[in-house]
Amino acid sequence: MLRSQALLCLLLFGLCSSAVGQGLRVSTVVYDAGRLNSSGQEPVLASSFSLFHNGRIYDYVEAAGEVVVYDSTGKKFTVINSQRGVSTTILFQELQNMLRERGPKTKEYIRELTAKHSPEAERAARMLEFQLNPEFKSHFAPETGLLSLQASSWKYSVSTREWKDAEQLKRYLTYTDWTARLNYLLHPSSMFPEPRLALNARLRELENRIPVLVQLDLRPDERLVLRAEHQFVRNLTDRDRSLINSWDAMLNNGTLKSIPFRSYQEEMLLSLRR
Repeated sequence: MLRSQALLCLLLFGLCSSAVGQGLRVSTVVYDAGRLNSSGQEPVLASSFSLFHNGRIYDYVEAAGEVVVYDSTGKKFTVINSQRGVSTTILFQELQNMLRERGPKTKEYIRELTAKHSPEAERAARMLEFQLNPEFKSHFAPETGLLSLQASSWKYSVSTREWKDAEQLKRYLTYTDWTARLNYLLHPSSMFPEPRLALNARLRELENRIPVLVQLDLRPDERLVLRAEHQFVRNLTDRDRSLINSWDAMLNNGTLKSIPFRSYQEEMLLSLRR
């Protein structure tokens, strides 16, 4: 599995680092649900874990070699890359501004693809256009907790369970909204945030239900079926707290070189080409 593919699998859902509150650990495993390996099992494509402590969320994605720190009070993300010895910070407002810049360029690219009149180009244009303006038919089955969002080549199947703390759930969905936006800008292989935002909007309508399993089926336009499974564990271990302390120390002791967000984007793009 190429590094860029692993990033896509981890970042596709915007769920791999999702939860809210104090002293909570969320582990996620992403599977290639569209095929079986030689052992007759679905291959594991990526894994991550997130730690929630003192109002911050520390999201560690091993495939990316990054720690992303979500700070709702400061309205910003800070990205730590210890392998490169750098960090970068982006404000939520900057994220919004960069996403607005994307629209006209994407629409022009869609027009260029459509003008080629080839099946492959038309498929790519169709996928991009849907991601910009996703429209789903949704259905929720209360007896099973299964939520489905259906479009021609973009299908979510989401297993949910009750989450009694409404304020936590509200914050959780806000966090995954912002994570979906960041992932699109941070990693060239990730998808547009709008489908994930549409899923979040539907989850808000359900009230008091949190997603624990998400399957995304992009057939027939893409031969890709992914499944992300999330395990929520209350309270952090000593090792978890040690990791948080080490990440905070990196940010505070001057060992990391702070670089602009756009420079970090460029570094990530170059690393995928190597």
